[in-house]
Amino acid sequence: MVWSEIALICVSIILVIVIIAWFISTRKKSSQSKEHLVDDCEIIDGVKYTKNFDTIGKNGNANVTLKKGDIMLERGKEYKVGEKGDILAGKYTVLTADENISSVNMRIGGLVRDYKHFSSIVLTDGDIISALSANVILR
Repeated sequence: MVWSEIALICVSIILVIVIIAWFISTRKKSSQSKEHLVDDCEIIDGVKYTKNFDTIGKNGNANVTLKKGDIMLERGKEYKVGEKGDILAGKYTVLTADENISSVNMRIGGLVRDYKHFSSIVLTDGDIISALSANVILR
């Protein structure tokens, strides 16, 4: 065989590998169902990315109505954060479910802390979260 033929075969093999990898990548992305798109939220690799934080309504009042994509944390129940857990990792806004409560105690990753209404939290894979004093909405 001539060196040019060997080079042509190698380039052809590399090209086939690149095309197969591209095909698998596009197929994997398209196989993600539309359930990952939730009210201005998108889930990429198990992490929630929110495009819009509309915790305050148009008239300036608190928007604590449970919407599609919100997560209700029941008082005393533990939730695991992760792609195969109960809640996806990402940044969330803490909303107290009761309008008369201005802050709530929550345990995140073993630490108990007081979170005020409208405060932001970041949850990472492996965290365990639970609302201790009242029900909480994560948006």
